[in-house]
Amino acid sequence: MRAAAGGRAFQLHHFHPRPPWRAPPHPPPTAAALLPRCAPASRISKGFLPALEPGVLAVHLGRRVLSAACSVSVDDRLQGELDGLKGEQQKQETVGAFQKIPMVMPATDILMSAQRKSRNVPPTKGISNIAKRERNKGAKQLDALMKELSVPLRTYTENFPKKKYLHPYERSLIELTFGEGYYEQVIGRVDALRKKITSVGKQHASVCAKMKFIFGHPCSTTKREAEERLLEGRKKLEETFQHGKHAIDDLVNVAKALRSMPVVDLDIPTLCLVGSPNVGKSSLVRILSSGKPEVCSYPFTTRGILMGHIVSNHERFQVTDTPGLLTRHDADRNNIERLTLAVLSYLPIAVLYVHDLSEDCGTSVTDQYTTYKHIKERFGDRLWLDVISKCDLLGKTATTNFDDTDDEVAQYRRLGPEGAIQVSVKGEIGIKELKQRVHELLTSQMARIKADRGDHETQETAATVS
Repeated sequence: MRAAAGGRAFQLHHFHPRPPWRAPPHPPPTAAALLPRCAPASRISKGFLPALEPGVLAVHLGRRVLSAACSVSVDDRLQGELDGLKGEQQKQETVGAFQKIPMVMPATDILMSAQRKSRNVPPTKGISNIAKRERNKGAKQLDALMKELSVPLRTYTENFPKKKYLHPYERSLIELTFGEGYYEQVIGRVDALRKKITSVGKQHASVCAKMKFIFGHPCSTTKREAEERLLEGRKKLEETFQHGKHAIDDLVNVAKALRSMPVVDLDIPTLCLVGSPNVGKSSLVRILSSGKPEVCSYPFTTRGILMGHIVSNHERFQVTDTPGLLTRHDADRNNIERLTLAVLSYLPIAVLYVHDLSEDCGTSVTDQYTTYKHIKERFGDRLWLDVISKCDLLGKTATTNFDDTDDEVAQYRRLGPEGAIQVSVKGEIGIKELKQRVHELLTSQMARIKADRGDHETQETAATVS
């Protein structure tokens, strides 16, 4: 009785009608009336507005719809575009992508590891039928083999840097080292191999898992038939991988070449040695920095960008040795010479231009002056220091009457560029003055880098506020 009474009392209390709601003197606008202030009602789902009730609930939800429609459709979209542009700009303004390249396993190692791991995959527990258990085992092993072969390839294609996001300097290194389009072609071939392996693996795993049909009726597959399907699937997957393994080997070589390229820190002042071949740039790098480039008596000893470091007065600077430049138009230069132009064009550097007026380098003074004048006019906005190397040979060369029709060339032959210092690594002449002038030059370069960084941060702050 008490339980029944208690039950009825609970029911009466539960279904007791609420007191009538009193509307305000002026009914608030509905959600549909609020939407046109910010965004058209077509931006909101059609089934949403009829579900709203008039009154406070409608006003409350209408404000939420209004806020969501405004922020998502305008503010968030614009902020997303700004963040995307800022992120893309940051990607293009930083270097060091080559040091983040993943280690690429040789194709043979990938295949052997995949075979070993896939063979150890057991069937699903609880399958009593031998043939069904064998089909399940075959399907799982083929699926495992497919994944062990394709997952590393997907990792490579996703983690190798996209060329369009690279710093212009690193982008030019790729083009000049491998040739136009080769980098993208290798990654594309690896990705095509991954897709082919995935397709073949799924096809044969599905065949291995299915039952055999005779005249449209399912028929039990024997254990031997399931094993034959597994062997056939393995054979097809391995053949597909072997057919495209050369793309992986090419990617291994690309990764090795990119990781071996010198690392440049854009926040550290860099001294770039430029000049004609065999004028003594590498010898100066050896006495100025920790870099140990090869020094030989034949031109084009330096065939790439070599980096060293200077520690002076507890300050750290970078020094780069570049390949020599011949006297010809930029369009006619080889890829080795274009590496030098890439450094001059895309890195914040100070230039140390090296001259050999003794002509011991094998390049005439006239050709050296022509090349110097061209580079000076093109990159004259950089901090600059001219150095006349091998000055100990200037007085020992045989006297020759040069018929220089150009007065500038004649003056260049006698004195070199204005303000140039004379040094000799072999005779240890002018080395102390050279180191002092280099330190002053790099200190000025540091001040320029800090000023440019401050201007960049100011522009970013102004863009964010606006």
